[in-house]
Amino acid sequence: MAGSFSARSQTWADNVATILFNNCVSCHRPSGIAPFSLLTYTDAYNYRLSIKADVSSRHMPPWPPADTYVHFAGARVLSSGDINTIVNWVNNNSPSGNLANAPPAPPPPSNQLGVPDKSLRMPDFISTASGSDVYQCFVLPLRLPAAQFLSAIEVIPGDPGIVHHVLVFQDTTPNHAAQQLDIATPEPGYTNFGGIGVNSAVMMYGWVPGTTTKKLPIIFGQKIYPNSDLVIQVHYPAGTSGRLDSTKVRLYYNTNIAAREVRVDPILNHFAPTLVNGPLSIPANTVKTFEEKFTLPVLYTASVLSVAPHMHLVGTTLKSFANKPNGDTIRFIDIPKWDFHWQGQYYFQRPVIVSAGSTLRAFATYDNTTNNPSNPNSPPRTVNLGESTTDEMMLVYFAHTAYQTGDENIILDSSLIVTGINDPRVFGADLSFFPNPTNTSLQFRNPHPRDPGRLSVWNMGGQKVMEKTISSQEWVTISTNELAAGAYLLFYESRQKYYKGKFIVTQK
Repeated sequence: MAGSFSARSQTWADNVATILFNNCVSCHRPSGIAPFSLLTYTDAYNYRLSIKADVSSRHMPPWPPADTYVHFAGARVLSSGDINTIVNWVNNNSPSGNLANAPPAPPPPSNQLGVPDKSLRMPDFISTASGSDVYQCFVLPLRLPAAQFLSAIEVIPGDPGIVHHVLVFQDTTPNHAAQQLDIATPEPGYTNFGGIGVNSAVMMYGWVPGTTTKKLPIIFGQKIYPNSDLVIQVHYPAGTSGRLDSTKVRLYYNTNIAAREVRVDPILNHFAPTLVNGPLSIPANTVKTFEEKFTLPVLYTASVLSVAPHMHLVGTTLKSFANKPNGDTIRFIDIPKWDFHWQGQYYFQRPVIVSAGSTLRAFATYDNTTNNPSNPNSPPRTVNLGESTTDEMMLVYFAHTAYQTGDENIILDSSLIVTGINDPRVFGADLSFFPNPTNTSLQFRNPHPRDPGRLSVWNMGGQKVMEKTISSQEWVTISTNELAAGAYLLFYESRQKYYKGKFIVTQK
């Protein structure tokens, strides 16, 4: 009976709004990239059946990596409890609850990185994407007199409603090859699918809606080479023709002049000898799997910060891992249902250490049949390696640097308390607070009142805003008077277990 009562008591104001606000409205808001808003009860009620279907199938929020294979920093994955809350709410006629109790609608996403050291803006561009997608490249001249390390790159879409993704590259060619491509076309920028049309371009960053940009730990930095340009590739989806965009890129320099360089390289790629069973060609009406393999030099142990796979439209699955010389396996990523429109750069919670002599591997499957709804050709025809939308690729980018002692203890994900990554407490139990949302204080029952514990609170920009030690007590109360309105993550660690939860502070 208690379970039935709980299911019937789910309301938008008391239960569902917090879930949607924390996981969905960065895209589902006016002028967002999603097709409808979910900021109000009326919005959610009107789309309740779609919401139920999409969260039940885990189609939304979009997060292609299998969370059971590797849990990445910032994973947009709903818990089973959150999914059950939404399903129960819809199944019980989607009541509003007392709207006065609803948390405040969050403002547009902000990365809270402070004042950038450099802000670059693309020229005004009116999208030409009518019946098909457009990939437009824009040169952002930088040309620093000396090398500079970056702590973060932040992308600010000019029109969030039409910018599907942005890839940031660095053109280090002496003759500024990307600018020459731009000069050769009359419109602002130039069209190129896949990359920017410069073979030696250095991949720097990838942005998709919902991305929360974080600064690298000060010991790391991405290098901007002297006299180089940045080039962004902006994806405008079909149907956005006629709308104006003026996307910006903000750069945050690292104050550490001795920062360790982090490179982003397609270590696993579709060229021989890395592609084991090439060439990359998928005949019509066939399903084919390819393998890539690369062995690290015996003198290079890598600290890998992130992974970013890349395929086109007929790709369906991709898995990447490494085999250490002793036979152990290091997991990188598993995407069981590839979706070209939702690809990104995925940061590990801590650097993944890949020992010298390890063999990095990737397996990708391509479905060039009529069973693949994303197949660009009807009827199917042979798809070969290339950069156009109807060609294919198989790349796995890794952000990496040379290993130094202690790298395995560096935290890249604010949702981790300083504890071993293999500690079973890391993926701990949910913690319930009240009142939630709150204004002045928050309270929870200590699951281990006889043990001392440690509590920390983080904002959604990845910054720790509170930390305190809790002595043995049954009820824990913390003041939220000093916290700005918004969503927060709370973590509590005892000697026995690790707990986590989200709460919202309302406008004071």
